[in-house]
Amino acid sequence: MAEDILLPARDNPDSELSVADHSLFEPQIIAGLCRKWLIYNDISPRSREKYTQWLKAFAQWSRGQGITEPVREDIIRYRDELSRNKQPSTVNNYIRAVKSFYRYLEAAGIRPDITRGIRCLKLEAGFRKGYLNEQQCADVIETQKLEPAQEESNAARERRILTSARNQALLILIMTTGMRTIEVRRADYGDIQIQGDSRILYVQGKGKNEKGQYVKIPDETWKALRSYLALRGPLSPRDPLFASISNRDAGQRLTTRSISRICKNALIEADLNSSRLTAHSLRHTNATLALKNGASVEQVQQVLRHADINTTMIYVHDIDRERNAAEDLVARAIFDELPEPTEKQA
Repeated sequence: MAEDILLPARDNPDSELSVADHSLFEPQIIAGLCRKWLIYNDISPRSREKYTQWLKAFAQWSRGQGITEPVREDIIRYRDELSRNKQPSTVNNYIRAVKSFYRYLEAAGIRPDITRGIRCLKLEAGFRKGYLNEQQCADVIETQKLEPAQEESNAARERRILTSARNQALLILIMTTGMRTIEVRRADYGDIQIQGDSRILYVQGKGKNEKGQYVKIPDETWKALRSYLALRGPLSPRDPLFASISNRDAGQRLTTRSISRICKNALIEADLNSSRLTAHSLRHTNATLALKNGASVEQVQQVLRHADINTTMIYVHDIDRERNAAEDLVARAIFDELPEPTEKQA
């Protein structure tokens, strides 16, 4: 039996609209279905905004194409059009949302699942973000050092000092612990604890509901964190570890977008402006430098909190590929064998 989907009509609040009689993608219909879909799939409140964005993008595209009842070929065409302007991983997010929505529609008896068997784009094995070497890490951190400023008020200088200390501590923390931006955002001052001989930071990982795992805070990282925290004054355990300094939301928890922007701006200032270098690259940097400097795969898996060690093994394969000198050997074999040009040839 079809699920009873009835929504208030647009012109008369006392009357109702039935999905059976209207296009799925009329704004009012899709809004109601979207809410039910998110509840049905038990999507966390933090993820609902993204899932809603991905589904409504398809709804807007359908209306723009004059499509009232999409068929399988429409969704394939939508996927192919997205792929012209978006990264494959992004396209797959949009398509997975549509496929999930149609699975819900079929389960609710509203529409058949026309997306069954439609493939997402194939992604290459390996990571799509780059990583930094030791010197590049130092260069990124150096971008946050204070420079003298002329004719600056005391308030402006204090704000600049606090911003510099915060950004430097944030960058060093991600580099040395491999934390994700969402984990940095969720971190509270009270999550810093002492365990045995180590200072640790409890983290709430991606998709987790509690802070059950931790990363160790190296001495240099603690030095940067301590300098930043001292500038903020007294803090309670539930205060965010990294807070906004802007006038609009001073003291509030930094968003993941703000954290990403701080990292990207530092990369650009260090002359490392590349689409493959982002905040997430600093997490990759942690794993890669750890492996290159003697850490085992199991140790890196534990630090990054990978459920599957095969995910960690990708870093090993990337390092092996980087060290593969086959291209250089071929070039040397070719060009070392070329005769030196004579004076006439030159």
